[in-house]
Amino acid sequence: MHFDLASGVALHVIPTKQFKMTHVLITFTTPQTRDNATARNLLANLLETSTHRYPTQTALARQLAKLYGAYVGMGVGRVGRLHTVRLRASFVNDQIAGTNLFAQVIDLINEILFHPLIDDNEFDGPTFRIQAHNLEQTITAMYDDKQFYANRQLMKLYYPSDTVMRVPSFGRVADLTDLTAQNLVPVYRDMITHDRVDIFVLGDVDPNMVRDEIGLLPFADREIPSMRPYYQQPLFPAVQQRVEHQPVVQAKLNLGYQLPVYYHDRNYYAGLVFNGLFGGTPYSKLFTNVREKASLAYYATSRLLPFTGFLGVQTGIQSADAQRVEDLIAQQLADLSVGKFTTEQLVEVQDSLINQYRASHDLANNILGRELLRALLNLPPATAVAAKINAVTPEDVSRVAQMVKMQAIYLLSGEK
Repeated sequence: MHFDLASGVALHVIPTKQFKMTHVLITFTTPQTRDNATARNLLANLLETSTHRYPTQTALARQLAKLYGAYVGMGVGRVGRLHTVRLRASFVNDQIAGTNLFAQVIDLINEILFHPLIDDNEFDGPTFRIQAHNLEQTITAMYDDKQFYANRQLMKLYYPSDTVMRVPSFGRVADLTDLTAQNLVPVYRDMITHDRVDIFVLGDVDPNMVRDEIGLLPFADREIPSMRPYYQQPLFPAVQQRVEHQPVVQAKLNLGYQLPVYYHDRNYYAGLVFNGLFGGTPYSKLFTNVREKASLAYYATSRLLPFTGFLGVQTGIQSADAQRVEDLIAQQLADLSVGKFTTEQLVEVQDSLINQYRASHDLANNILGRELLRALLNLPPATAVAAKINAVTPEDVSRVAQMVKMQAIYLLSGEK
């Protein structure tokens, strides 16, 4: 059920008896810029750790414990070119708690979102410094993972230097030096008053009760400009390549392709099946031929990003095998483009994708994630997903494979 709480503020209630917990997702959405991702991530960290009523992380944790161990946390994410700050909450439903726990959790959410620890137009100094340091440590630790590091370097090759897609949704360490307890306050006020807001409630709830309680959150009307999540870029005239040497035992060869297949467009399901055959499932050509038969990779996978038209391949290899692996990956793609795969392989991949889709309904966060995409893109509910996957033909797979264009090659090598 859908309710408009204010202009630009929507409530989506999904009543179900499937879960014993009630789940709430509140998203603040705005176009990402080159400068706002780090600030919004730090802001999310500040909001989830202190408020005026609960000025320390310990005080906030004690209040959550009183609410039968409720969870409330904040983070960031991205949908194509759109940046989202997300508040998630989960707690036992009122029938099990035997009290109006929903109202108490919404009261705490009200405190977190609308009463942050701001005095004299600045965030609390010690809290700000702790959270800025923690975020710096978190981002630095992510890049210590060489698989993650190699993927980020591939993204820097694939996306032009002037695009926001170069900047990850969680931000950059370098941006933290420009953020202060004072200049983060306008970021907060801009988010709370101007961002598009979508609120999702999933659980064994009465929609009218949810509307009444959520309606107490003091969101004001806001003007929402047209938001375009999809990112498209022209082809590079030549493949972008980079080799980097570090003392790593396992080399990383990552490849980036342009594949203009977008979320729920006419090629979307064919794109999912193609990716499953290429490297997205255990039945794929990369897994079977590169990893298993040729024994040239510790792992070899592909991933389709349907908001940016990006297809990425990640492999862990021996440095000396880089060219052989690259050639063998190219051969798998060529085979798919001419239909060189069996009906049995196609059916295995289709069954795998359908099973993944059905299993995803067992997790509340997956359901909420799909509902968020549906709301942002103004799409009708997905129907007959299994039938659409099964309707993909070998000719569809080959047609999509022929659309793939190599754009970037990154090798993190342990040898010079």
